[in-house]
Amino acid sequence: MKIIITSDVHGHMDRLEKLALIHQDADYFLDAGDSEGNEFMIRPFISVEGNNDRFNTFPKTRVIDCGDVKIYMTHSHEFFTSQRDEGLVKKAKRLGCQIAVYGHSHVPEVKQLHGVTLICPGSLYYNRDRSPIGYVVLNIEHEKISVQHIEYK
Repeated sequence: MKIIITSDVHGHMDRLEKLALIHQDADYFLDAGDSEGNEFMIRPFISVEGNNDRFNTFPKTRVIDCGDVKIYMTHSHEFFTSQRDEGLVKKAKRLGCQIAVYGHSHVPEVKQLHGVTLICPGSLYYNRDRSPIGYVVLNIEHEKISVQHIEYK
């Protein structure tokens, strides 16, 4: 299963459209909030509400069932930065998820914590650590997970 993950697009819908064309073979397109669009503008992406998504009807969190693996997705602005990782792990485990996808930080990061894979794709608008903007390609085969951060060009 191939999953494209973005976050913090901040109105650059053309970038989501381009990724959908490039990755037509993807099973899911996930956006971790702050697209500043609505569900029709970001299709085929499935999104959650970010702190700048004031005019849409996205849920604050989602659970995506990928067969052997479940993904918890949130924008993460509801967590204190110093407690974000622990909060994401706790919520993911409570929901039976092995992966937590989040945005808001504008810094790409992938790490394992207490048996949960935390994935932040960074931003498709700008990254606060000055790294190139990008997205994540997540591949799931049975319970095996591989994550690749791709620079957007």
